[in-house]
Amino acid sequence: MIPLALATYWWVKRSELAFPRLFWLFAAFIFSCGSTHLIEAVIFYEPVYRFSALMKVVTALVSWCTVFTLFRVAPKALELPGLQRVNTMLQEQLTVTKHAEEALERSNRDLSAFTGLVTHDLRNPLNSAVFVTEMAKESIQRGDSEQIPHLLDKALASLRQMEALVRELHAESMVRSVSGEMGVVPLSGVIESARLNLAPLIERSGARIEAEALPEVRGNRTMLVQLFINLLENSIKYRREEAPKIRIEASQTPDSTKIRVTDNGMGIPGDQLALIFESGFRAENSGGIPGSGLGLAFCRKIMEAHGGEISATSPSQGGATIDLVFKA
Repeated sequence: MIPLALATYWWVKRSELAFPRLFWLFAAFIFSCGSTHLIEAVIFYEPVYRFSALMKVVTALVSWCTVFTLFRVAPKALELPGLQRVNTMLQEQLTVTKHAEEALERSNRDLSAFTGLVTHDLRNPLNSAVFVTEMAKESIQRGDSEQIPHLLDKALASLRQMEALVRELHAESMVRSVSGEMGVVPLSGVIESARLNLAPLIERSGARIEAEALPEVRGNRTMLVQLFINLLENSIKYRREEAPKIRIEASQTPDSTKIRVTDNGMGIPGDQLALIFESGFRAENSGGIPGSGLGLAFCRKIMEAHGGEISATSPSQGGATIDLVFKA
């Protein structure tokens, strides 16, 4: 019965067995042993000594074949993970899969919200630009040129708002596409690249940016440049009447690097500090300043992609401070 049970198990599980030959050898060994014992019992009634000797030889050959095969497969069998280890590996894989599914679900929600927000915010300046351009065209046809500069200024403001939205859309796609490309990045070069990207805005606003010697961090350079473009642009856009002053400084511990960006702008209402990194949120003191509420949300995503943290504080006398913490 045992050889039959082994043969049946082999047939059902043959595609999953690591060492199928052993099943046949053990089945043959058990069958030959059982046959030898049976013949020993029969000898009391029939003197089949020669057949008994033959079965003992067969049993010996099968036994030694099984021993040699066991010696060959034993190292490979010992390398196979045990049941506890397999369960642990499976649990770890399930945890990783669960986290990936949660991240994908969160990313899809953010993308859906972002798409709706951008579609809405693009439509408004686009309609405004089209309307103002048509009014300018009608003024030209009437020979009335007095209103044209004013109308062109309005159209230009709408187009700049669209440009900012397109830039933020690009930043969102960049966060999704290059998050895995990490390396050692000197932050001084990152700040310089951000300055070059914002050169026209810095010149128009008279902004002064002071940056002390900054360390290196592990990250993606393209994403970090976009991070500081967003932060510097926010500090310049949401300024008071005086020229913007922005200071960037660093501090380090054995476990992390903190970068602090401080400005003298309008500041952030204290009860809204926890909301400014949400997609589409704009502080109540932003007034009529064009914007989509996506810049700081992208900063949060960039820091999350780097395994870091971002937070904001704002003293009652004005200005805002953004802290970036990069893990060592």
